Amino acid sequence: MTELHTALSDFATSRRFKSKGPLCVALVVTDHARKTLPLDPEKLLTAQGGQVLGLGKSAVQKILEKHGITRLLASEGGRTSRGSIDNMRAYVGLLNGLHATGTVDLDAVEKFWITQVEAFFAGKPFKLRLDSSLGLRAVIRNLVAQAEERQKASAGTMYHGTMMQHLVGAKLDLVLGVGNVTHNGANTSDQKPDRTGTSTLAMCRFTCRLHRAKP
Repeated sequence: MTELHTALSDFATSRRFKSKGPLCVALVVTDHARKTLPLDPEKLLTAQGGQVLGLGKSAVQKILEKHGITRLLASEGGRTSRGSIDNMRAYVGLLNGLHATGTVDLDAVEKFWITQVEAFFAGKPFKLRLDSSLGLRAVIRNLVAQAEERQKASAGTMYHGTMMQHLVGAKLDLVLGVGNVTHNGANTSDQKPDRTGTSTLAMCRFTCRLHRAKP
């Protein structure tokens, strides 16, 4: 881990820059820093002094889209979040300090915050919508569709496959009884003794046969 990454990680943890409001501030202020460093926090306030300059939905989404992220981070882009000005001042202090020591790399800084945004999205739970007017198949399809959408927005993360493996595992427990099936991590390497890979599709077909055979 580089000195820059360590400094950013420590700052994100100590200042709680993990939620959508602070993340929006970090992205927009980093973009301001591309124009000039060191930054003057007083010049990053709106004319009325009540908001961070340039902080808003469109500015934040424009930065995210450069990295292939289309999901909405915050409807107001953190503009109305309480504490945004204090967060801006703290973050400016960090960037100015990194600039003074010659360790700042704004491309790497932006990528760090993009990674934090991806972690924020990944940490949001999926929603199982139970509707008496819909059959179980429609409910499951909706759940899987959420995984597909999240996977499209976060290239390289296999949400769909992981979701399917969890559903298959749950079904096996229902059919065979809890404790009668060994469950392995969905994203764990298959290159282990006595464990060979099995496709999710094959597991789904196997589960369907078990379901039909159940007395």
